[in-house]
Amino acid sequence: MITIHMDYSNLNDEILQLNSKIRYSGVYHTGIVQLYEKVQKGITRLFDKEKTQDTFIHAYMRWKTRQHDSSIIGEPIYTMTKYHKVNRLTIPCSSKSLLMVSTEPELEPSEIIDDVIKLIKKYSDDPNYTPRKVYLG
Repeated sequence: MITIHMDYSNLNDEILQLNSKIRYSGVYHTGIVQLYEKVQKGITRLFDKEKTQDTFIHAYMRWKTRQHDSSIIGEPIYTMTKYHKVNRLTIPCSSKSLLMVSTEPELEPSEIIDDVIKLIKKYSDDPNYTPRKVYLG
């Protein structure tokens, strides 16, 4: 049995409260293959749940690729991707989960990244939390 130590629901709530231009906050937990997500009030989703889960699976594959050279350049901490309709942050939030945050295009993810990482640390049960490898098995 897998135990979830992080309160993903409250984490997502607090991330959405950081800025009204944050559209979405979601955590995909690989150990139990579960998606925890919240959408900003008044926002119309671009992806349904099935497409969102598919997006997380692809994000995991990309994350694993980024870890390929980590012994040389260090572990990846987060990624930011700018699309025409949204910006997206991807950050590991435990050894078995990945957080994805999307914002309106006019909000640069760099404006919120430090606050998002602080919230991940706040909700982590590990006082020495640092973003870490995500188990992809």
